[in-house]
Amino acid sequence: MASARRDEQGQALVLIVVFMFVLLGMCGLAIDMGLWYQDKRAVQASADAAALAGASVLPVSWGTAQTTANNEFNSNKKAGDSVSISNTSTLTNNDSVKVTVTRTSPSFFAKLLGKNSVTVRASATATVKSITTMASNFDVMPWAVMKTSFQLGQPYAIYTDNTSSNNGAVSLPYQNGPNCPTPNGANPYRDEISGVLDACSITDGQAIDLKSGQNAGPTAQGLNLRITHWETFNQVVQLIGNNTYTILDPNSKQLVLVPVVTNMSGGTTWPNGSTQVKVVGFAWFVIESCGDPANPTYCGTSDGREVNGRFVNIQDTDPANGLGSYDPNDNTDYQVELTA
Repeated sequence: MASARRDEQGQALVLIVVFMFVLLGMCGLAIDMGLWYQDKRAVQASADAAALAGASVLPVSWGTAQTTANNEFNSNKKAGDSVSISNTSTLTNNDSVKVTVTRTSPSFFAKLLGKNSVTVRASATATVKSITTMASNFDVMPWAVMKTSFQLGQPYAIYTDNTSSNNGAVSLPYQNGPNCPTPNGANPYRDEISGVLDACSITDGQAIDLKSGQNAGPTAQGLNLRITHWETFNQVVQLIGNNTYTILDPNSKQLVLVPVVTNMSGGTTWPNGSTQVKVVGFAWFVIESCGDPANPTYCGTSDGREVNGRFVNIQDTDPANGLGSYDPNDNTDYQVELTA
């Protein structure tokens, strides 16, 4: 009987040793899996960042998007990482940048089981989209510019008191509790410029009434209330390459959004009289001055017949905006989202 008990004790010891080795192996594999998971998250973040960076300049060209995505990948990569960048289609042809990042993640304890490494891979797709509905925003001005091929950084008369075929005042509905009444008179127009009243959301294709008459006084009044400290163009925004601007002063009231319109027939001639125009997009401008561009001023009452600004390409980021298929012929406001 004593011999049998010794045999059983010996077998139990063997089982305990085997169990300990199995337990250690499982703990080691769990540690390796945790490290692989961390690498998976890292390559996913790298793929996301590269795809968003590439898509943000896709409206410039595919070559620019590819280079930008690759540069972003290089700034985040770990030695040995590889990347694949392709131009894909999500809502319309060639509107997306897909990035796949691959990393070889080493094993530590799993080497005991013959597993020296695993391949970790992550993909991300970012899509550039046109804005179909602009969310309520006090930076939307009650002016409109006729659709044209705006040149980045170039000056434009973004308001000319209805005396030019380029643009003029419009009656943007404004927020009044749950309602969106159309402005009546000079005061709401002035208050939309100053920011006292917020414009209601604006939808692509929406018809907007023109604000006829002479509006030089309320234009200047609104701007003087809005802009109490004037900055130069280069203090507000900075060109960062790839035809894209970054905002240096996010609190500047000189950076404004203006609806881009056509007449109701789809033409680009500013209509006469009390009629309507149709919204076809949105564009960012930096207000620089009022009056004659050859003799600019800071918007005294007598200079309110013309407001001058420079067109800038700034990607919008408001999650409340309505988005749709990107139109490559539209060089105005757009937004980028991860779609896969």
